[in-house]
Amino acid sequence: MTTPRTLMNPLLPFIMAGDPSLEALPGILSAARALGLEAMELGLPHSDPIADGPVLQAAAHRAIQRGATPRRVLESLAGLTDSPDLILFTYVNPLLQIGTETLIRLLAPTPVKALLVVDLPYGEEPAFEADLRAAGYPMVPLLTPTTTLDRARGILADRPDPGPGSPFAQRFAYVVARLGVTGTGQGTDLTPVARRVADLQTLGARPLAVGFGLSDPESLAAIRALGATPVVGSALVQELANGKDLRTALLPRWTPAT
Repeated sequence: MTTPRTLMNPLLPFIMAGDPSLEALPGILSAARALGLEAMELGLPHSDPIADGPVLQAAAHRAIQRGATPRRVLESLAGLTDSPDLILFTYVNPLLQIGTETLIRLLAPTPVKALLVVDLPYGEEPAFEADLRAAGYPMVPLLTPTTTLDRARGILADRPDPGPGSPFAQRFAYVVARLGVTGTGQGTDLTPVARRVADLQTLGARPLAVGFGLSDPESLAAIRALGATPVVGSALVQELANGKDLRTALLPRWTPAT
């Protein structure tokens, strides 16, 4: 009988930078920290978000219309200390356009601890990735339903777990729950997800987060029961866009560590 895993982080929320505004971002991050959240994903608005469903596309469009460029987003994070650790959810072209040296300089005074670059297959930009990792900004491994276990083993080795002394944001691997784009309303069958998580857990003690199509408290609890961290994104972004504050939106989904 295997020993149940200690859940390192009970919830990983996603919000879109610049929606509702960049000016509101420090307050949202402060509220998240007050709830006890250790880490959050922060979306960098992009005009061609291939992995994003309609809710996140609309949020990115609103943010871009309000002037939330990648550089302005990073500049707005400079000096923030009342914030969870941030994982920058983004695409590779905006980062390459900024340039490695400038990007590292912009990241240095921010709470960003890692990057999740959804369209950067591992091994495709090795120098760029190595420079960021050396500066303290590792890439989060992304494991899709089509990633074989052998390939997952290689990805996890290439983007290594820095170990228990490091924050969750720099340790976890992201498990995509289903094919397609982000968003609710499509349904996510958790039976194959459970098998997938169990298989990946045989590869080591690395924390896993599961996202895409999760929103209701029951599905989030089911992911926690697997020893993994659930990600809630589109549902949260929509509720914030509808005027809910972060605390009200998250409390029904939030199980603080005890």
